[in-house]
Amino acid sequence: MSHPHPHPTTGAVPAHDIVPVSLDMNEKDNELVHHEHLQTAEEIHRTLSKGGVVQMRSRFDDLGIMQSLRRYKYITLVAMAAAFSASLDGYQINLNGGIVSNKGFIAVMTSTPGKPITGTYVSAWGGIQSAGQTLGQIFLQYATDALGRKAALYILWVFLVASCIAESLANHWWAWLLAKLFSGIGVGMLQATLPVYLSEISPTQLRGFLINAYTFWFCIGQLFASVALNRLNAKNPLDFRTAIYTQWGMIGLMIIIFFFLPESPWWLTSKGKLGRAAGMLSKYYGHLEGYNVQEEVAIMTATIEEERIVAKRDNQEGPFAVFQGTNLLRLFIAAWPKLIQQFVGLSVFNTYATYFFQLAGNKNPFTVTVILSCVQLLSMLITCSLTDSIGRRPLTVYPYAVTVVSVLCLGIVGCFDYTSASLGSLLIFFACLATFSTTGASAIGYAYAAEVPTQRLRARTAGWGLALSNMIAIMFSFCTPLMLNGPQVHWNVRTGFFFAGTGAVATVVGWFILPEVARRSPAEIDEMFEKRINPRKFKGYVTEVQMNASHRREEEATTAAAA
Repeated sequence: MSHPHPHPTTGAVPAHDIVPVSLDMNEKDNELVHHEHLQTAEEIHRTLSKGGVVQMRSRFDDLGIMQSLRRYKYITLVAMAAAFSASLDGYQINLNGGIVSNKGFIAVMTSTPGKPITGTYVSAWGGIQSAGQTLGQIFLQYATDALGRKAALYILWVFLVASCIAESLANHWWAWLLAKLFSGIGVGMLQATLPVYLSEISPTQLRGFLINAYTFWFCIGQLFASVALNRLNAKNPLDFRTAIYTQWGMIGLMIIIFFFLPESPWWLTSKGKLGRAAGMLSKYYGHLEGYNVQEEVAIMTATIEEERIVAKRDNQEGPFAVFQGTNLLRLFIAAWPKLIQQFVGLSVFNTYATYFFQLAGNKNPFTVTVILSCVQLLSMLITCSLTDSIGRRPLTVYPYAVTVVSVLCLGIVGCFDYTSASLGSLLIFFACLATFSTTGASAIGYAYAAEVPTQRLRARTAGWGLALSNMIAIMFSFCTPLMLNGPQVHWNVRTGFFFAGTGAVATVVGWFILPEVARRSPAEIDEMFEKRINPRKFKGYVTEVQMNASHRREEEATTAAAA
């Protein structure tokens, strides 16, 4: 973002040179709104092209976190309701990893009842689910951009319904393979869409908290799956269908929530639907004293217009724009936190936790997964409460470093008789520590995926970023069961050594490339990337967007005092 008339000492543009765009939101019909949007976009475009400055930071962005929690109660409830759908994501993931130890499932899906399912079957199911997630994340982004965030939610719901039907009817290993493909596609679509939606409806100060609500509900879903499998194992070890059927309750509640959710105001603004964007803001934000809907829509319009000008100037338009220039760097950063979670061994102590502890000789692996799910929930409660105050970067890098040490300790324990009571307890302790540290850091990975991209490429960048993570997950979904209990390799608990090495390298890379984007508006993030600020210096950097907003408020205060 370059502005040719800076203040001689601060570098900011004097407030009287900042153009506040007032929008007429009297919507009579679509043609009128469309015409008014073109006029407004042209005005903003003309101002920016001439080197002028348009306001791009809301006056409400400086509210404290606690103030924001008290004031933004309506939109917070909407975001938490939307995030509930992640519970099915967590349920599906945990069900996939835990049900393979159910005696009834083993009897139906394989020809060797009474024995643990071979790593070949488990790797195939895990791999196809990760492959489905990748497909969903890559292809739904086009519908998300063209049809809107709500339309994308309806599409992913259809795939989740298909997965539940397939799981309910599966009676052979290949049928479960098909079910896991549908499950993966639906879950991948959900992961790529919901964090983006949450970031676009949330106020700047609570963006991290509300995006992390996705993982909070994910952990609730995982806990439900662990408890359901544990109770079934105790009551009727041959019953696994009941755990599958319980998903239908979440599916039904999910579609009701999707129906009542508002469309993203950022997407509406980008498509010229200013009347609908204003209506959404008025309904959920209009109760705030001093909130100006027209000003907020103008800020969104200005941010999007500035991005379009920069994209055209740098020849970064078209379907491959996400892989060009600074957009490619932003894609890499958006993807990296979720990539780290794969390299630190998520598949060992999360996806295949039950299978892992069964092979480790634990007499009740289902109980261990319930403990791990409770640890995840505790981690998310702490992460949600701290992510906007402490920031994204420290809550990502440091916890992943703890995970590396934890899986290293798992590998060391594996060198001894880990089936003994004392070492078995130690095994559970390090698995809990790895789960606790990774859960919070992984949750913030969704925040990076949703916040780091430009607004015009947000859905595409988030989709590709998460797809890159799942491409690595595909590899580990196939390889981890084979490393644990494959026909050629039987590393078992010593698999921790492998992930300690890969996780250490990935975490060090994260230290150098992950920026701090907490409480930054989209325009501020755009400016820092365009100016190529060192990612480790994002936190203390004062943007022109900030200075211009500050000068504007000072001049307004002076004018009000004089009047």
